[in-house]
Amino acid sequence: MTKFHWLDSKATERLLEDIRRVNDGTFDMRAVADAPTLNGYRVAIGTAYALTGIVFGHPRLTDGEEIVTSQLFYANQELGICRTMNRWYRLGSRIGKGH
Repeated sequence: MTKFHWLDSKATERLLEDIRRVNDGTFDMRAVADAPTLNGYRVAIGTAYALTGIVFGHPRLTDGEEIVTSQLFYANQELGICRTMNRWYRLGSRIGKGH
């Protein structure tokens, strides 16, 4: 079973700062312009929420690879973005209801 954990204090600080910006309305969408895109995504439930889908533009993963993201902390389908423990993703097509 996969266990999610905090990577380090710097990663946690970046995550919290990103969520603060979204919540207070100061988030700049240009921050996700180069973020990987997750297509055919759906919620993956384990010990924590995550997303699974086909990734494109990830700095370390092959385009077209099916992945499970790190722990999900923020998702906004209207803006087409989500924030996991490690990074922002742009949301492409969704699998399931409303597809």
